[in-house]
Amino acid sequence: MTRRLAASRFALFLCLALGGAGLDLASKSIVFRRVGEPGSPPASVVGEILELRTSYNKGALWGFGRSVPNSSLIFAGLSVAAGAGIVAWLFVGGAAASLPLTVALGLIMAGAIGNCHDRLAFGQVRDFVHFHVDSVGFNWAIFNMADVMLVCGACALVLFALRPDPIPTDAPPPADAGADAAAPPHARDPESARAPS
Repeated sequence: MTRRLAASRFALFLCLALGGAGLDLASKSIVFRRVGEPGSPPASVVGEILELRTSYNKGALWGFGRSVPNSSLIFAGLSVAAGAGIVAWLFVGGAAASLPLTVALGLIMAGAIGNCHDRLAFGQVRDFVHFHVDSVGFNWAIFNMADVMLVCGACALVLFALRPDPIPTDAPPPADAGADAAAPPHARDPESARAPS
């Protein structure tokens, strides 16, 4: 990876990570200021399906591990460790040569920064997006924009891992193909070697 490419990928990663984290923190501050603390009446966005309902979460994504003692500090530490690993993988290990990997890990870093900030500043994560369909008993866990970026980044990583390996354009032809090309026409096509009846 050339220096110019490394610099451009670092700039892209930084924009995604810091821009995404800024969007997450700004949205949390705006919604909590306008809707109120948890327990306040929710603000409807799409009828009875999508609403802004403030909530606090001491666990990870969708409340996982919230009953663990000192869960906020534990998950904050894991976020810092994951962030360091992402930077090392991209810019020390050379993974930044891949544009899809850079974008996916930039989104994951953005989500990690946003929720890590909340854990260190408030001891818990601020959530506010509530999706539910009461008529069929569907009630999704309340989440935030950082969670969305984490999920999008993780899905992009899965798709990247499942992609088929590209075929090198400069790969040598198979041995059989080379032998066929070098063989005379009657050897390649037995029908052509038959004498006419």
